[in-house]
Amino acid sequence: MTGLPKAARLRRRRDFLKVQDRGAKLSSELVTAMVLSPGPSVGPARVGFTVSSKVGNAVERNLVRRRLRELVRERRARWRAGLEVVLVAKPSANGASFAALTRSVERLDAELKRRFP
Repeated sequence: MTGLPKAARLRRRRDFLKVQDRGAKLSSELVTAMVLSPGPSVGPARVGFTVSSKVGNAVERNLVRRRLRELVRERRARWRAGLEVVLVAKPSANGASFAALTRSVERLDAELKRRFP
């Protein structure tokens, strides 16, 4: 499977809210990440994506979400087990090139590794 498996995704609203309420906030020019370090039950790192209507219409939001999912898919295996991450696309992500989005996610990835080794 080329996508993210169900075990690797945040899928429930309460999971998103828990990370957004209690997690640390990291920011780059196109994406904000909220990160919650693992609790007692450690599983694989899980990730969720939020792309609001401020980013654009449905087609544009889905494009941004697909790009973010691909960038995270490549990097998630290197993240600390149990980490829960919510990536929130900023309105400036709409129309940004894939290379710019890649740089933004790489900055977050480096900060994530530094703060949550």
